[in-house]
Amino acid sequence: MKTGETHGKTAYSKSRNQSVFSDGDALLSRKGISRIEVENALLQARAADNDPRATFCDRWINDRGLLLDDDAIDVAKAAYLAFFSKNNSYPPIMRFEHELVTMALELFHAGPEAIGSLTSGGSESLFLATASALSAARRDRPGLAMPEVLMAESGHPAFEKYGRYLGYTVRRVPVDHEFRADPLAIARAVTYNTIMIVASVSSWTHGACDPVTELAEIALSGGVWLHVDACVGGFLAPFVRDLGRDVPDFDFQTPGVASISSDFHKYGYSAKGVSGVFYRNGDLAQSQPFVFDAWSAGLYRSPVFTGTRSGGAIAAAWAVARYLGREGYCRRAAQILKLRDVLVKYATVTPELRLLGRAELGTVAIGSNNVDIYAVAAELRARGWTINVLKNPPAVQLVLGPLRDEYIKQLISDFKSAVENAGRDDIALEPPLVVYSDEILDLPGFPVFRGN
Repeated sequence: MKTGETHGKTAYSKSRNQSVFSDGDALLSRKGISRIEVENALLQARAADNDPRATFCDRWINDRGLLLDDDAIDVAKAAYLAFFSKNNSYPPIMRFEHELVTMALELFHAGPEAIGSLTSGGSESLFLATASALSAARRDRPGLAMPEVLMAESGHPAFEKYGRYLGYTVRRVPVDHEFRADPLAIARAVTYNTIMIVASVSSWTHGACDPVTELAEIALSGGVWLHVDACVGGFLAPFVRDLGRDVPDFDFQTPGVASISSDFHKYGYSAKGVSGVFYRNGDLAQSQPFVFDAWSAGLYRSPVFTGTRSGGAIAAAWAVARYLGREGYCRRAAQILKLRDVLVKYATVTPELRLLGRAELGTVAIGSNNVDIYAVAAELRARGWTINVLKNPPAVQLVLGPLRDEYIKQLISDFKSAVENAGRDDIALEPPLVVYSDEILDLPGFPVFRGN
């Protein structure tokens, strides 16, 4: 069979067995390469990060000098290295996990019956909460044939992803003029098949905090599970409130909130990937653990969906939380709010721009009525900033971290220049793709799934 032909299988070109760092040698060479060669390849792989602006996506923990110099990165790296070879069943890691869950439950004003688990990321946390809600609904509602999750159109797409596996559908309803879930629209959409209502705090897209109190009342009256997706803002909102800002109620203080998800690897400032899912009481999570002993190796108990999780990441999350304390988290929150306020003011006073929503926590979305906002985004990226774009409506989106003062000034300066250049005919930059996450390698030799 010739190279590139198939016989009932996907064809892989020879380029799949080559590395951009190995000059055509096999990736798994016979004798290996030297440690110096490995280290040089790693340095080359991160060469694009030499400009701190290129690491804006590393907005929570950063090793290029973009953020406040509070030693959190060094604390995280030391903890990760100390436990990099351990997994989640190592006793000290189990203790760290218990203490992190306890810390989160205290932050979220949970009662003594509340429980929680660490996960590998926000998507797993959402999966577990939804699976628990589905299990409870099937137990309590005879004849439930077409389970449905109800959410605003700004909610996270992980719910659709997991609907394929768990056997439910998602109904999205329009947001209000501030890009928040519309309680009236949600109430009208509730049916017997509604197993869960989702509230975002805050939404990834526009940084809007859905009205949890109103949605909780709807959930209670309809006997529906309310999940608060606080993967983005859960570990920022309590400290923004400590600083005197108005933060809507969103946690277990609100009757009707059944579960909360929040990512330690976002505003908890830990290494990737550590998230958590938390329940008002243990009964709500009774279907989450998996227990099995009908095989030769004996008892197998797993509290979450993933099996092995990184002990280094959990240790880093614990170490940073212990190191920062409430005062450290507040210092970082204050710097984030400083950046947020500067961006909001700039977008408000600049005629070409408009603020989308209220930018309630750490996300700012900026659109325009009279300049090509994608041209602005392209200019910002050309100046080194790894910023996001939105499609509905078109916008530049910035998820903020505690940037140093000099980079706050640099960002605003570059933003002003980008707006000025957006309408110039002599500057033509490739418009950015509107992509949230694309982990599919679109390279020769790699099979690519393309949706309809």
